[in-house]
Amino acid sequence: MRANLFAALIGMLCVAGCGGGGGFAGGGSGGGGTPTGGNVQAVTVDSGPTVIANSTTPAVNTIYTTVTICSPGSTTNCQTIDHIQVDTASSGLRIVAPQVLSITLPLQTDANNNVLAECTQFVDGSSWGPIRQADVKIGGETALKQEVQIIGDPAYPPQQGICNGATENDVPHFGANGILGVGPFIQDCGSGCTVQGHAVYFTCPTPTTCADSGVPLNLQVSNPVASFTTDNNGVIIQLPSVATSGSGPISGSLIFGIGTQSNNALGSAKVLFVDTANGFFSTKYKLSSGLTQSFIDSGSNAYYFPDSSINPCTTNVGFFCPPSVLALSGIMVSPINGTNVSVNFNVTSADNLFKSGSPLIAAAPALAGDSTQVGATSTGDGTSTFNGSNSFDWGMPFYYGRSVYTAIEGKNTSGGMGPYFAF
Repeated sequence: MRANLFAALIGMLCVAGCGGGGGFAGGGSGGGGTPTGGNVQAVTVDSGPTVIANSTTPAVNTIYTTVTICSPGSTTNCQTIDHIQVDTASSGLRIVAPQVLSITLPLQTDANNNVLAECTQFVDGSSWGPIRQADVKIGGETALKQEVQIIGDPAYPPQQGICNGATENDVPHFGANGILGVGPFIQDCGSGCTVQGHAVYFTCPTPTTCADSGVPLNLQVSNPVASFTTDNNGVIIQLPSVATSGSGPISGSLIFGIGTQSNNALGSAKVLFVDTANGFFSTKYKLSSGLTQSFIDSGSNAYYFPDSSINPCTTNVGFFCPPSVLALSGIMVSPINGTNVSVNFNVTSADNLFKSGSPLIAAAPALAGDSTQVGATSTGDGTSTFNGSNSFDWGMPFYYGRSVYTAIEGKNTSGGMGPYFAF
């Protein structure tokens, strides 16, 4: 059963009231030139779509790309959408409507011809919307007839008691025009959601009458990369190094496939196999015997981990504000074969990074926060509990200056069978 975190911490904490806003060490070619080819898609870390960038809390450490969606089989009923967040901790494409979506896509129905809808759970809230079908085009790759969640679809309004928590059904609250989940799993929920009772998938006989329901794997929102004809066993995110003091917008690459072409070889990257239920591994940090619910997540805007010895921020509450830059390290340990990899990282003061009058920062490689604020919360399929006190979230800062590989479950690669991360 899948314990899907859905970009667990990207919205948990926000840099507020200042100049910024608010998820592996080097194998491959991170920071070493721009790759080319039909399996390469440009990405950027910037202040977000216009409504976010022009707000008092523009995005920080959020990686975006551009996706084209078409009505299945059509080459004309298409739309290209920018500022789609790239997330390695979830699976599937979700588009925000009506602010973003301008084309009509067919609704996905179950065996009884009832429309399928989903409540996507985040740590800080939830997003509601029906499932529609689309051909998904990214770079030179295409995934045909994919299930795509349309968040905030006005044709299927939220219903009281159906999708609880703070709502993230529009661009300002969601922080992007959509999200592209390219995590290590194919379905967003998996076998846990093939039966009723998890409050994730719903069947809707009418737009305002929906009930909790199990959904077969083939109808769940899924990682489109797994449906590509080629280069379908994983992805690589490559971003340049960034100074500890942060920088403005930066550009990088999202490369499809692992070991399928000359531009996506695994090289000397270290492979870290993760558990097959939810992608977790263990992190040994300071005296910890192991934070067993650790994960790597391009959808989180900082490192998040428990450490009461680091000064908390007073302005950017929830983030760390040490008096000087801290040089820290953690050891990632695979639960599958015990492979361990030591990773060094820095933590700086969020209040200093985003103090009034400072240059606008989009990329902040030393931004970190307190994971214990999450507490215990149910994971995406409701089958287990996620607890921030037992977690180390290696978020977006981890990606700078590295090539980070995400191998998809059940897909063979030059580094072995997924799921795994490598760097």
